[in-house]
Amino acid sequence: MQFASTGRSVVVADREYIDALQSEGALRGCGSVAIMPLASDASIPADTLRGAQVLVLEVDPALESSLQRLSNIRAEHPDLAVIVALRDANVALVRTLIRQGVVDVAQLPFSPDNLATQILDALSSQTEHVRSGHLGTLFTVVQATGGCGATTAITHLAEVLARTNAGSRGVCLIDLDLQGGDIAAYLGVEPKATVEPLIEAGGRLDAELMRSAVTETRYGFDVLAAPEAIRPIDKIHADHLLAMLRMAQSMYDYVLVDLPPVWTNWSLSVVQAADRIVLISDKSIAHLRQAKRRLRLFEEIDVPRSRVEVVVGRSERKLFGAIKADDVRDTLGGEMAGSLASEPALLREAQDEGRLLSETHPKSRFVTDIAALAATMAAKAGAR
Repeated sequence: MQFASTGRSVVVADREYIDALQSEGALRGCGSVAIMPLASDASIPADTLRGAQVLVLEVDPALESSLQRLSNIRAEHPDLAVIVALRDANVALVRTLIRQGVVDVAQLPFSPDNLATQILDALSSQTEHVRSGHLGTLFTVVQATGGCGATTAITHLAEVLARTNAGSRGVCLIDLDLQGGDIAAYLGVEPKATVEPLIEAGGRLDAELMRSAVTETRYGFDVLAAPEAIRPIDKIHADHLLAMLRMAQSMYDYVLVDLPPVWTNWSLSVVQAADRIVLISDKSIAHLRQAKRRLRLFEEIDVPRSRVEVVVGRSERKLFGAIKADDVRDTLGGEMAGSLASEPALLREAQDEGRLLSETHPKSRFVTDIAALAATMAAKAGAR
């Protein structure tokens, strides 16, 4: 099966086998491929496999340490598709490896064309496997009123989840603010495509089309951008949209969705489908009241309060200045999940540069607060 993929793959082999893969276009169409020269029994740095979907790993059957390395990787990354690279592959050994969960065996020295085909097949097979049952967690971020910083929050949440994700399928951020979405600009990327053709595809949507539309970011996650032109917000086919989100869940560990500030039937359907909802409010009593109205709306569509994380943005260290924690609790009728520090000047500077604050000011209070919120979300997602 031939298609251009944006899935991340890693090739680990002795340096003598790597040269053939490093020429331009050697693994064309395989998306992001990290090539690491290592001895057949050398330990692999932990960060190397983070977010990877396919691993091509040299194994020397004559070395117990090489076989043990393979065994450890299989135990620690059960969702990772592993292609074993062997110099001398006999039938009995290949059968043993396949029984142990290896998806394919590559011949050393590498043939770039053959290896590219094997990587693409592994990516496709992995997607079909997870589609049958294992779906990633769907988060959505909504705002109590316009200008609460929902887009700022969700882009930074995606970065933290991508950096700390222990799974092998990565993180995807989807911009469904069809009339005002500018997540691509926030991240400083030029999108290859947008969500529009994916939603319109309906029953024709498949993994190939999804992969062709996502854009990789330098922050370790993929993004599906909003349409460049303003589209009627009420013309979205809800079933097609939900099918697209389910496809994304079959391909990623986490899917984050940024919704428009106005409510439609399809946006409410997304909230109903979400595993966790982050509701962001400003610190004023008026905005908190609007947040409470959103919570009532969620109750009316049978979304329990337990699935909603209320976060107060633009907060000050002195318990929101004149507004105390008790005021927030009384207004919302419950506890809040966290707060986000007010650092508008730093955020504006970073956004003007198409960068995240975690890159320009990694020790800022806002970045610390986002990291705490991401840890809470990930923990609750793991317990679902």
